[in-house]
Amino acid sequence: MPNPYFYAMNPFNRCLLLFLLAGWLATGCDSPGDGTSRHRGKADAADVNAIQLRPDLFITGPGTLDGCVGLYTYDSLNVAFDSLDVDKGRKIFATKASSFAFFRIHNRNITLQYDRTASGAVDKKTVREVYRGGEYTAILVTHSLQAEGETIIITGTLEIIRGSQHFKVKIKGVSGC
Repeated sequence: MPNPYFYAMNPFNRCLLLFLLAGWLATGCDSPGDGTSRHRGKADAADVNAIQLRPDLFITGPGTLDGCVGLYTYDSLNVAFDSLDVDKGRKIFATKASSFAFFRIHNRNITLQYDRTASGAVDKKTVREVYRGGEYTAILVTHSLQAEGETIIITGTLEIIRGSQHFKVKIKGVSGC
């Protein structure tokens, strides 16, 4: 039996009702692959940035940080590349070539050792460096933008892992001797 209220409606209001109903149905459906729908389960803890692993900013690193070093900061910070130096500039991660990495979390200094077996070149301008120590692992993937003498301007990502917690962030920095 047809609904007499629907057919007794003004044609404009009937079209408006159908349009609103279609919009309501479309917004309630899952979108493939975006993972933001309310109908999906909770994301795994490993897929979400663990904010407690977010590195602190520091100005000066350890005294052993000299020679050929890499100095990295958040990509979102407005820090000029030429102001990144061992003793100045706000950094989140510092490396000594093929030796160790340094960063700070919750005012604790963390030093990790270079893992030669997991590190290596991805392509001509991209390098993957892995540092391990204690409960932390850091994976630094860098892409060289330009070279100015012995200094190389770099962008990339830094991922810090502790157990099942992951924190991944875009970085920029300089590397050189």
